[in-house]
Amino acid sequence: MPRSATRRAIPCLSEAPTPAAELARRDGVRCVSPDQIPHFVDEIFDSSRLRPLVLVTTSRRKADLPLIGMPELAKSLLGRADVALLSGPAAAWALDARLPEKWHTFGGSVRIFFADASRADPERRHPSVDIFPGREAEAIRYITTKVHSVPSVWTTDSGVSPEASAPNGQLAKENQQLVTQLTAAKQELVAARRDKRELQARVAQLTGTGTDALSALPPSVYADAEQQLRYEIDQIWLWRYPEAERAAWPLRPYRFGPDWLAYFTGIRPAQRRDILDIVTDVLTGRAAEVTGRQVRLHRTRADGSAPQRVREDGATAWRCNIKTNSPAAPRMTWWKLRDGSLELGRISIHDDTRLR
Repeated sequence: MPRSATRRAIPCLSEAPTPAAELARRDGVRCVSPDQIPHFVDEIFDSSRLRPLVLVTTSRRKADLPLIGMPELAKSLLGRADVALLSGPAAAWALDARLPEKWHTFGGSVRIFFADASRADPERRHPSVDIFPGREAEAIRYITTKVHSVPSVWTTDSGVSPEASAPNGQLAKENQQLVTQLTAAKQELVAARRDKRELQARVAQLTGTGTDALSALPPSVYADAEQQLRYEIDQIWLWRYPEAERAAWPLRPYRFGPDWLAYFTGIRPAQRRDILDIVTDVLTGRAAEVTGRQVRLHRTRADGSAPQRVREDGATAWRCNIKTNSPAAPRMTWWKLRDGSLELGRISIHDDTRLR
């Protein structure tokens, strides 16, 4: 029952209490709201995630509720997957804005994100399932079959796998030991794959330039400051992203805000390079997958108690860390425009929330 569908993602990051959120509270179901979407996307592409993640969306056909029974789905999965329900259309739009178009999920459909997910994966690796009236039980069986097709090293929240609940105490103990060993092996494999990807990227960067591409700046070729900065962004993106990854991590359209260029006047080359590395990650969307960057809403107050800043043209404000574990370290802020492009705003200290 796989499906493929596309639509334009509409940025929408706030919503009133929804029927799905009320259902989630009643049934004890995990519910993902729009402001939780950045962390949820981090979870999807977290290389240390060991269990499948089943994403359930809502449908206007059912008053913005899921088309599938959440308790029935969870019971059928036997604890072998994590289940998440989007709180409504706003959450679906916010998620679509952060996922490749091939994985847009909405209208009551369900998608299974398997472990070790990457943006470069083909669409079919993380299948989508339509829920048709009168065929909900069939859809649950299909989802369950897909989840159970992966090696059964997944444990429940209690840390005990379904296989380890056999009546024979010694057998249960041996099964649990096996589960522990397989889980540790899976974690080692995930870490090895991550290290391999990072090493390949570093080799490609250095091989492609003949210099230390991890710290060098492109040469100065334009007298105009904006043209030069755009040139540097393009070159650093080419250095840092191997050719095989560029289709999955393209630079989205962008422009400079009124305060952006001023920061780059007179700063040290190494500092300039550090900032531009982060700029390329923000423009590709990869920054959202780097835990230390902490991509988040840019609010009207630095303490996080205020709502997200939204401009008159509908652009939404975002920020990320430039350095970690340093409260006074500078942050990068930008606007996300309604067409999906970005407007780079400012580099400023943590407590400076100004953004034009």
